[in-house]
Amino acid sequence: MAKSSGLRLIATKLGLGEEEKVLRKAEEFERLLEARSTAGNNLNDTSKVVICLDLAASTFSTDLDQKTAIKYSGLKGRSYSSSRKVIENLLGLNDDILTLSTLCLTLQCTGAKSLAETILQEYQKNSKREVDLSLPQYVCMAVYHACRLKKIKVGKSKFIEKSRLKPGQWSKLDTEWTKFVDERFASESSKGRPHTDVAITDNITTDLDSSPKEKQSVETKNESYEDWKRRMLEKAYKELEQLEKAKENKESLKAEVNLKSPRRTPRKSPRKTPQKTPLNFSPSKSPKKGVRHLFPTEQWN
Repeated sequence: MAKSSGLRLIATKLGLGEEEKVLRKAEEFERLLEARSTAGNNLNDTSKVVICLDLAASTFSTDLDQKTAIKYSGLKGRSYSSSRKVIENLLGLNDDILTLSTLCLTLQCTGAKSLAETILQEYQKNSKREVDLSLPQYVCMAVYHACRLKKIKVGKSKFIEKSRLKPGQWSKLDTEWTKFVDERFASESSKGRPHTDVAITDNITTDLDSSPKEKQSVETKNESYEDWKRRMLEKAYKELEQLEKAKENKESLKAEVNLKSPRRTPRKSPRKTPQKTPLNFSPSKSPKKGVRHLFPTEQWN
């Protein structure tokens, strides 16, 4: 009765206090959840009650404010959505439950289906806690590691999207599964698909290698020494002729370039103007050699 009264109290806060059909359905969901509560143990009672009321309201198409439901559940938006999906799968309300067959068909990796089933069964046997293998994260993890062992290339992001987990949650679960799979299914990794591809490529490479060059080498093995000597000399003469022709072509091209290009006259330095010689006449000097006079002597005579 205490739990029923708590459910009705929360239903009143959510605006569902007068919806008797919704309340009865939510109580039914709560009882079923308690019987199957393995994955929902990390949620508190209030969160479970709010989600059960949400699912019951959606069953009868009754309006429920999602923001108010998230507020009273005590969870964040993403956590509430993921927890709602988990409880929905536990109660069997989700029609599109993810299975190994549907996931392998969707991701086009049907070759990994049988191994994924074996991995999933082995994980359930060796798990220390009770695990609901119908949850999408376990289905995705089994197919992902089966593809890894079979060397089938599928993007990890596709598995994370289908698993409905956050990247951090996926990495944590992947670490656990990688250790388990490597210990239990180490022999399967040597049976991957690429080995056949490698064998095919090896055959192709051998076929390619057995090209005319290889045939020529086989033929030369049966050749006599004299024939080989004559063939090698002819080859050397041909190479010398080619080198001489190339040298002649180079010289002829150089000569043509020299003829076409105009000859440049050597650059002359600019002509310097001759310096004028200074006059040696000075009024204080006499044109005659001898005594220097300040004034001409003719004035005194």
